[in-house]
Amino acid sequence: MIKPDLIDYVRTMVRSDYAANESVGARLDAEGWDGFPRFLAALFFVAVDRRFGETADRAGVIKFVADLRAEYDGGPEIRADDAESLILSTIDPSLDYAISQEMIGRIQAATVQKIFTEEDLADVELEALLSEAAQLASRG
Repeated sequence: MIKPDLIDYVRTMVRSDYAANESVGARLDAEGWDGFPRFLAALFFVAVDRRFGETADRAGVIKFVADLRAEYDGGPEIRADDAESLILSTIDPSLDYAISQEMIGRIQAATVQKIFTEEDLADVELEALLSEAAQLASRG
């Protein structure tokens, strides 16, 4: 079961509610981020699937990553080749990658925020996506 604070953290991140995001983040710092990597990975899968489907081409992923990095300027480094590899391996699981866990987390968080923010989802749509990812993360 994914903790409600983890869902709240992502919701506030996507909605650019920075004060609430910091507050939820502080609670998670105190209580623990247990389950967040698995939840973030599930969110990343859902976001990439929504944005690219199963038929994305390399050029589209390269453009997305270039835009992502331009918008993320000033944050922690996201390596273009790593982001491209991670996204492409989500679309095509036969592809492999060798990326540090820290970089994977950065890429996943930035990608989820970009895709869900750009979609300007209605509250009910965002809640459905967060719930779907929580269910995916709670499996096995």
